[in-house]
Amino acid sequence: MAGEFEGQVALITGAGDVDGLGFAHACFLAERGAKIVVNDFGGGTLGLPVQGIDPGVAEAAADRIRALGGEAIANAGDVGDPQTAEDMVQAALDTWGRLDIVINNAGIASARFFPDIDAEEVERHVRVTLLGCFYTARAAWPHLVEQGRGRIVNTGSPACFGNEIAAYASTKAGLFGLTKTAAIFGAAHGIRVNQILPAAWSRLTSLLPDSDFKTKLHDEFGSARISPLVGWLVSERCDVSGETFTAGAGGFSRVVYAASEVQTAEGDLDAVGEAVGRAMSDTNWTVFRSTQDNMVHFGMPEEGA
Repeated sequence: MAGEFEGQVALITGAGDVDGLGFAHACFLAERGAKIVVNDFGGGTLGLPVQGIDPGVAEAAADRIRALGGEAIANAGDVGDPQTAEDMVQAALDTWGRLDIVINNAGIASARFFPDIDAEEVERHVRVTLLGCFYTARAAWPHLVEQGRGRIVNTGSPACFGNEIAAYASTKAGLFGLTKTAAIFGAAHGIRVNQILPAAWSRLTSLLPDSDFKTKLHDEFGSARISPLVGWLVSERCDVSGETFTAGAGGFSRVVYAASEVQTAEGDLDAVGEAVGRAMSDTNWTVFRSTQDNMVHFGMPEEGA
């Protein structure tokens, strides 16, 4: 793949953490010729100013890419602000005259469980995680349409399968709808939009309490092991759109909404209950009912095993 992205420009949000997914993707693409717009607000994982904000995080990441021989510029804006999206896209156009790839990676996660969350908590997650992806894709869209080609990857999370952190899980689940919808509108313009659900060591997962789980996550689920899949999804080779892939530890699986055979919903409650039992019967599907189920799918031991 050497030089495969030569001449292309990629915008990657939340890419300032040297151990994180965004920076891993940035290095992967830069090593293959892409020019990178590195965005990172430089804030903490909760998205709160009280954690401190360091606008130098994005510049430091861009410096690392340049030190490796790549081309990169930095943006320290908040993706939850629609003006940041406009500024990032304009910076790509002003610097290199084009934009080809958008990787929406920025996100936050609280440590508050349902139902002990308030409206501000939920709204903060929606603004960064869901609207941040929407704003960035929307700002890039007319330029991708004009080129007749573009690639967008949204970063969801296995938390969408069920997770104690309700605000995080809910907004990550919303990216399914955004990805599917953008893919529909992109089809006529050569724009392909897909989603990943990474199981990876990151700035967020580094805050987990010490455990065998955390050690295995650090040792075997490095962010760079997901970047080849992302690289394929943003390449000319990619021939799918509107798809979701869960990925981790060097492997990936396609994730789809699925339906059982249609069952009769008429008659008394006993009849309906029997029909529900048939609908819930075992199949060849791998059914995820929680984040943990997704991790076990990639080789993590069952809890308590």
